[in-house]
Amino acid sequence: MTVRLTPIRKIFSRFFPRKYVVRGVELQEWDLLNGVQKKELALRSLAQGELALLQGNLAALALFETASQLEPENGQIWYRQGLAFFEYGSEEGKEKALLLASKYFKYATQLEPQFFDAWVAWGNTLLQLGKFHAEHHFHLEAKEKYQKALELSGSQAADIVAELYWDYGIVWTEIAIHSGEALDLRLAIEAFQTALKLQEKQAPEFFHDCGKAHLEMGLLINDARYFFQAVQYLQQSVQISPTYFDGWELLAEVYSQLYINTLDERYVQKASQSYAQAVKLSGKNGDTWLSWAQILGEAGRLRQDIHLLRQSIEHCARGFILDNKNPLIIAQWVESLSWLGASVGRLDLLTEAEQKIIKFADVYPDDPDLWHAYAVCLLCFGIYYEDADYYELAIEKLQYGLSIDRTSAEHWHTLATIHKLYADLTHHEDLLMRAGRFFARAIDLKPACPSVIFDAASCLLHFSEVTRDLPSLQKAISHLETLLQTHKDVVLHHPLWLVTYGKALEWLFEFSLEDAHLHHAIEVFTHVLLIDPDFDGVHHQIAQCNMALGHQTDDPEFYKKAISFFRLAARQEEENDHIWLDWGVCLIHLAETTLNTHFMQQLYWDAEQKITKAGRLGNSLAYYHLACLYSILEKTEESMTLIRKSLSLKVLPPMEELLEDEWLENVRNTESFVQFMSELEAKLQAREE
Repeated sequence: MTVRLTPIRKIFSRFFPRKYVVRGVELQEWDLLNGVQKKELALRSLAQGELALLQGNLAALALFETASQLEPENGQIWYRQGLAFFEYGSEEGKEKALLLASKYFKYATQLEPQFFDAWVAWGNTLLQLGKFHAEHHFHLEAKEKYQKALELSGSQAADIVAELYWDYGIVWTEIAIHSGEALDLRLAIEAFQTALKLQEKQAPEFFHDCGKAHLEMGLLINDARYFFQAVQYLQQSVQISPTYFDGWELLAEVYSQLYINTLDERYVQKASQSYAQAVKLSGKNGDTWLSWAQILGEAGRLRQDIHLLRQSIEHCARGFILDNKNPLIIAQWVESLSWLGASVGRLDLLTEAEQKIIKFADVYPDDPDLWHAYAVCLLCFGIYYEDADYYELAIEKLQYGLSIDRTSAEHWHTLATIHKLYADLTHHEDLLMRAGRFFARAIDLKPACPSVIFDAASCLLHFSEVTRDLPSLQKAISHLETLLQTHKDVVLHHPLWLVTYGKALEWLFEFSLEDAHLHHAIEVFTHVLLIDPDFDGVHHQIAQCNMALGHQTDDPEFYKKAISFFRLAARQEEENDHIWLDWGVCLIHLAETTLNTHFMQQLYWDAEQKITKAGRLGNSLAYYHLACLYSILEKTEESMTLIRKSLSLKVLPPMEELLEDEWLENVRNTESFVQFMSELEAKLQAREE
């Protein structure tokens, strides 16, 4: 005999095996019961069903069916069954029951539209469904149910309403993650704040969820203030419950983002401390080891810190043991190995990284992070071998990764970095131009990341120096000033930012000829010396600025200041030929300003010693400058010999400069110079023909 399914059984049959669906009490057996008896039987069957389902016994389905058939218009019956299915469906592997719970809450609210608890429970169920299935429509539906519950919350206790606003904040956070809209996150934050006002003593999970909303807002609008607020909430979370894993893990993530957005070294340490607490509580979570490895790898790369890179590699290995099918772990492992190999000059580490990425790129060909890691590996090979072919291969890998995901700022940043290194090796201006475009793209995607901004500024400055392009220089200065203004608190940790800014101001003087730019550059370089008195090249930079001011103002005091700094620079870098050459040239300029013949001759002699030393250290330009000095000293034969030597070394200035250089005036009046210029002009004409 075939059993005809009632509407309730039809619903059950969609979610549970048929053997649990067809058992129930036939309707005719209830005809002898009065209303009170039916209600008592319905409630008894409901309670038995709740207990059975709590124990995982699906015999509860028949009991629920009985209760529903006996009291079909009772919203409480449907509501309590919905709660039972919600609890059952919240267990892993039983998520389908949540869909059933949602239907029961729907019936309950249809029967009793003012049923506050049913609206809340329906919203909770839809929120849980959204988490399980990652389907946006569930979150939107949950929001609507919570809004209906809020409309009905007037008579509810403050703690009940506070919990409702907590749930409302969670669902707005989930909606915002999908929509990418700051307004949605603003609504989430407002909901959490309302919950906090209604009930100040909250659970650690509340502060976790509130911190998460602030983290998402900070990431979305690139505002570090939200990260700081997230830290405050998450610290409360772990203070309330020191064993709360999720609180420690999210706190570590916020500290990691703070480091990336500020480059404040303190946050690397704070992130590591928080991750250490998290792995103590749950050391078998591969994602936690990965996240820890990522921040250590990023800090190690930026700081060229071998210790941090090794720690990152160790954490990747721990994470891989726990989850060997996570491509992100492999990607970070490869990148940390590659940067460590490039830093310490170890080919074996680069080879190990290459072997890993070749294997896993074949297994996960659609993962853009693996292609980024592949490019980093090839980039580091290029650095190791100084071979442009590796840069070409790295560019190919990144282009493939970008074909999968064009919204990755890291991909664009690395692509720009490779083009800049490629340009440095080959001296191709077009590669620098492309690098600048790629840096701009990375900034568009990640406008608050100081490492991207600084790298972009450095690239623009280099391009301007190569091409004498003023707009590129102005843009570089704008980036640097924004960086220094925004991150005042961490400048002490990044003197290179100031050095680059000083060089940009010094170069700007070449376009503007305004003394103020040189004075500003000297101030900046002096500030660097206060941070790090031994910073490479800064004494030399200050000396060059003072020498340029001497040229501009004809004030010998600037040359004297320059000589003092050249002396300090030479003590720091005795083998730097550029310092000795510039020092010698500065002495010649100072000699031209003095009327004291003895002092003048002493300066010329000293200049000869400095320029000669530069030549011995390998600076071929020393020959030309020594030729100028000998011309001034009327040693014209020696001067001509050095001019011919400069020509053979291909460091002789253009003919126009030779004819205009004041220091060559004496040698220009000689017959040998006239003959030399005639020969030179004939050679140039022959080349043109």
